[in-house]
Amino acid sequence: MKSIKNIILGFAAAGMMTFAGCADDYLDTVPTNAVSDTTIKQSMENLYSSLNGIHRQMVSQESSYQCLGGLPGVLMSIDCEGDDITWQINTWMKAAYLGWQCNMNETNGYNSTIWRLAYQWILNANMILEGLAQNDYNKLNKSDQTLYDQIKGECLCFRAYSHFLMVQLYAGRYDASGNNSHAGVPYRESSEACELARSSVAEVYNKINQDLDEATTLLSGKSLALSHYSEKVAWGLKSRVAMAMQDYSKAANYAEKAIQLAEAEGHALMSGSQLQHGFADITTATKEALYAAMTPDDMTVYFYSFYAYMSWNFNSTAIRQGVKGINAETYATMSATDERLAWWDPSGKMEVPSSSFAQLPYQNRKFTARSTSNAVGDFAFMRLAELYLTEAEALARSGQDAKAQEVFSKFQVTRDPEYISQGNTGAALAEEIMNSRRVELWGEGFRFFDLKRLHLDLVRGSNFDQSFCSFLTKDKDAQGWIWEIPRSETAYNTLCTKNY
Repeated sequence: MKSIKNIILGFAAAGMMTFAGCADDYLDTVPTNAVSDTTIKQSMENLYSSLNGIHRQMVSQESSYQCLGGLPGVLMSIDCEGDDITWQINTWMKAAYLGWQCNMNETNGYNSTIWRLAYQWILNANMILEGLAQNDYNKLNKSDQTLYDQIKGECLCFRAYSHFLMVQLYAGRYDASGNNSHAGVPYRESSEACELARSSVAEVYNKINQDLDEATTLLSGKSLALSHYSEKVAWGLKSRVAMAMQDYSKAANYAEKAIQLAEAEGHALMSGSQLQHGFADITTATKEALYAAMTPDDMTVYFYSFYAYMSWNFNSTAIRQGVKGINAETYATMSATDERLAWWDPSGKMEVPSSSFAQLPYQNRKFTARSTSNAVGDFAFMRLAELYLTEAEALARSGQDAKAQEVFSKFQVTRDPEYISQGNTGAALAEEIMNSRRVELWGEGFRFFDLKRLHLDLVRGSNFDQSFCSFLTKDKDAQGWIWEIPRSETAYNTLCTKNY
């Protein structure tokens, strides 16, 4: 099997990091303002600063593509490959994501950027883990076991999540009925810049779960800021992974565990007026976010911001010419009393900041930038709503209809105060839950992955323009569900080959 390079220069905003390479050619590209990995590993304080740097890195301007402004942009872009986001006129991301030219082209820059960003996060996490492992208790002045465990637990979450993102994109889906020996992605557990063969999909998922299992133990009982991974988030990640593996019993248990931890800390589902907060201030206006990026007004990333693409009111070309809209048929699944109806305008004629803004039926009002001139805002990487919907779906798919309906009803009444169970069971109940999931998580990076894990055809709605979006349907086995690994990663290279 051909080895994959993944040779990425990593840096964290709070402390730029390089790595020990295997040949001078690689060291030539190290930034001149980088701090050596030796310096970073000298103290717990330096390691913690580097950990914070990765969190900041997740929402930074590290890409030449403005729509890929860190993880929020990556998730938004991947979501556009599904069947629930549409727009017109503006060409940003049109061919790359809406038209699937990104994932089907091994030389596409949008494609290689996502690969690079993910393995950069992995590299930096591994460097910190090595810093913890290579220094004994005294050298690190490790007087605070709690901080040591937090740093290690969070880095394991970074590593697990980033590989999970990559294996979902660049490999065939995990099939619970198969042996999953097909090629996955390289699972990097070292910062050494050497070529590495692709692990099987089964091996990748096994390592992801091992990292998350250890993380849940290390992070247990710790009260951490929303901008950090925590025990509840680690359990939430385990529920996502179990769903992708179609292990519904475990997925339900993990989601339930995450919900219990979150609600014990005071987190709660949004309801009423909270649903209309516009998401840019979700961490202060509600108690629903469990893990989020919180960018203050004076630290804007300008047109790299999620809200420069996915809001309806920020004054950017991507929005003026292409306000995003929801699949008309998905919108129609909501009842007349569902308060999420206000997240979109079915007429497309609601007042907008300027007459220059394009009109589109079922136009987004879910995401609202803080102002027409400020695209800064929170981005929730995990919300309590997701966990409720995951638990309900997993219960329904594992034959636990009564409990599934109980969990789903508890969630649904916060969105639709007049919701009454329709008495669905089995597949019909799972479909009802999925309809609410499509509405709830629209634009947050889930739909493409949901279609792939469930092995479903993609069907875009009646308000999609095929001449603009390239296609309206995509068979579940069509080319493109498995992204092409960037050619720059698969090209033969004799430097630094190593078998792990």
